Amino acid sequence: MPSDAVLFSLKHVWRTLESLGVPTALAGGLALAVWKHARATRDVDLLVSIGEEQVGQILQSLHAAGIRPKRDPPVTSLGSLQVIQLLLEPPDAFVDLQVDLLLARTEYPLEALRRRVPIQLPGVDVTIAVLTCEDLILHKLMAGRLIDRVDVAALLRANRATLDFAYLSRWAQTLEVAEDLAETWKEAFSGEGLPPG
Repeated sequence: MPSDAVLFSLKHVWRTLESLGVPTALAGGLALAVWKHARATRDVDLLVSIGEEQVGQILQSLHAAGIRPKRDPPVTSLGSLQVIQLLLEPPDAFVDLQVDLLLARTEYPLEALRRRVPIQLPGVDVTIAVLTCEDLILHKLMAGRLIDRVDVAALLRANRATLDFAYLSRWAQTLEVAEDLAETWKEAFSGEGLPPG
């Protein structure tokens, strides 16, 4: 179960971005629980569609809401991904909580945003949107950390019956993570091969 500070931060940032008309989807650790894999997390990851020309205006509005950039310049590159890292101090937390805005600027992340699904998270009294399980798997394969591989294996086991393998396989090929997907599937299912997509 995420902490009250994490849930407060999610709700506060979500409402702020929603008021600005920014297409947004929950990603990262908080999104895992939606797809039957709960894991402790201390930050908020959101996939957002913000054009280069909008960054300054969006950051001004976020700053007015008490959400400030962690870095200057605010946009950082992590591999092929561009991220805006933000800090927010929730009430009674006495420590900053990090919010990462993953910028959707190429074909695949924009497609993932189009596919997002509305949900109601316990403890959050606003409807938010979350990446589909397939897109969360793909994002975690692209991140490539050990913890992400563990998360992918858990997501595959928990959601096997409902996954869209054609979509997953097509984008895994395009994003050059098909080998990682096949290996993680084998780890999740004791050497079994990936179903045809």
